Amino acid sequence: MSGDAGTRDRSGASVRLRIASIALALVVVGSVVAVVPAAAQDSAEQNGSDTFIVQQGDRCTEITALGDGSQSVEEFYDYRSPVTDQEGLYSSYGTTDIQQSQVSQMFVYRGSEGLSLVFLHDQFGDESGGFVATGDVSGLPANGEWAVEDDTYNNRDDIFEHQNGSSHIEWFSNGNRTDGAAFRGLGSAEYRTITADVQFNEEADTYPFEEWDGSPEDNQIERWILRSGSGDTTELDMSQPVEISPGTCSGGVETYTPTPTSEANGTANETTDVGTTGTETTATETTGATTTQTATATATPTQTPTTTPTPTATETSTPTQTATPTATEMATATSSAADDTTAANDSATTTGGDGNSGAFGPGFGIVTALVAAIALIAAAGLARRRD
Repeated sequence: MSGDAGTRDRSGASVRLRIASIALALVVVGSVVAVVPAAAQDSAEQNGSDTFIVQQGDRCTEITALGDGSQSVEEFYDYRSPVTDQEGLYSSYGTTDIQQSQVSQMFVYRGSEGLSLVFLHDQFGDESGGFVATGDVSGLPANGEWAVEDDTYNNRDDIFEHQNGSSHIEWFSNGNRTDGAAFRGLGSAEYRTITADVQFNEEADTYPFEEWDGSPEDNQIERWILRSGSGDTTELDMSQPVEISPGTCSGGVETYTPTPTSEANGTANETTDVGTTGTETTATETTGATTTQTATATATPTQTPTTTPTPTATETSTPTQTATPTATEMATATSSAADDTTAANDSATTTGGDGNSGAFGPGFGIVTALVAAIALIAAAGLARRRD
């Protein structure tokens, strides 16, 4: 074999090896890219609706939270008084689209800083009479807070007293304004059920209010409603307390756990379900691992010089090239490497009951197969061109 031929063979082998390395790199890149849709899917799940149940007597009602998480509950409620706004009239300016005259409302709000339980009484600008209401709220998570108190100003008539997860509130209104409050913290796992016992009108110890105009009968809350993020409203019994819990009417009360995001390590969440037959506690392992499989192939040609005796007095050193893989062999090797990488990725991917893959998400196998096919075609074409 001439020196030029040997050089060309070595050059061809080097090119083929570089092609194989590029093919494997493309397969790995495809694997990493396939992780992105799964992460996006986890984010979408986290922004999904949170379901709560409101129980009153033997009746259970499911509701979802109002709000899309774009603003805080303080911004949503938008309480204004002359202390903060020269034209503020001790009312909620942010809820005017859902306020109702002589009606008290309760709902859950999803804000930029978490989930809040909101009480909203009467209507701003309403020419009807005022009202009084007394609320005793218990079972509040210790790491929550009353983000809104309507009203807050010096020498106010309203009373807000908070201690050890319970609150006592007294609302007074002489008409033409709202009252209410918002407790932020329903996204905590440190509670199961919040009880709200609200007494209206003559059932309240503060009835009647001395600043009312007209008779006491003209200054009353007429209805108490529960509002859902779907827009539905449910009439509540004004004479009975209600219990608010995360969960569903069919599955029972659950300890609130936010939808898990993709993390490096799995997390164990304990969920407690309360059914009609008793209490059952199960520990559920939630794994949101993001794994990147990396395949590395290193091939080094070995030059083996061999001394060959000749009949002449001169010895000629002839380098012998090791076996050079053909284009078919290269394609087979690359395909095998791609299969190994795919198998490694498949072993790190869990599939949920809904058919979607866990760590890498749907579409991972398709992406890998397409990348591997393109790499094989390129490798075979270049190998034939070199030959």
